[in-house]
Amino acid sequence: MGHRRNRESATKPRRIHATEMEWQIVRERAEAAKLSMSAYLVEAALARPEHTSRHLDADTIRLLTGYYQTLTEISDSIAGRDAALDHLQLADALDRVAAWLEDIAAAVADGGAGRSGGR
Repeated sequence: MGHRRNRESATKPRRIHATEMEWQIVRERAEAAKLSMSAYLVEAALARPEHTSRHLDADTIRLLTGYYQTLTEISDSIAGRDAALDHLQLADALDRVAAWLEDIAAAVADGGAGRSGGR
């Protein structure tokens, strides 16, 4: 098993808690990577992206909800269920869909720092 060769400071033993199944999976993955368990766990933890905030999740859900509602309006119009939605309103609804998609893409790409203004 390979160990981390470039240690900038001393290491200390640590305790972790895992089920037998979890521990076996980690052991197999460490062996496949030709690393010690310690080196594998440290590398895996440091390589993992930081947890995204719940704010991003809430913003994404809000954007997807608006997107869904707009698509429902369009679908109802096309199906003839809402005769009051004329071509101009349909075009406006499609513009809103495009705007929602831009907001969703910006929120995901910026990690939650995308546009957050309501539509």
